[in-house]
Amino acid sequence: MQRSKKILLVSHCILNQNTVIDDEARAAGAVLSAVDWAMREGYGFLQLPCPEFTFLGLNRPSMTYEEYNTPEYRKHCRVILRPVLQQAEEYLKNGYEIVGLLGIQSSPSCDPTRGIFIEELKDMFLEKDIEMKTLWFLPNTSEPEFKAGLHHL
Repeated sequence: MQRSKKILLVSHCILNQNTVIDDEARAAGAVLSAVDWAMREGYGFLQLPCPEFTFLGLNRPSMTYEEYNTPEYRKHCRVILRPVLQQAEEYLKNGYEIVGLLGIQSSPSCDPTRGIFIEELKDMFLEKDIEMKTLWFLPNTSEPEFKAGLHHL
């Protein structure tokens, strides 16, 4: 079968709920409804690293956007995004399309409308003239309630 050459950037925890803080997981492993949707669309995945996990570890406290909004955390986000940017550039150089990003609603880091990590990602892509065409978010609900599909911003 021929490749779709369509790449979806995916927040880490959509494919691995084990990195989510206690009592916030939406699924046992991957969020299947989101994965199923992306697979039906023919998208390949470029899984983003989890900035909160790599910054504070697994047993981190629940924190807000304002608490994460520090120069140290933003610098950390940029450092761990460098390999993602390199991979995106390699895909684009070889005729692939970055179709968009799938983030997590209400996440202080990965909400496409107000997440520190996503803000840094958008800025880094803009600096390299990489267009982020579409942003989707996974609603802040448990997996059984999430049946209707992804929400386009």
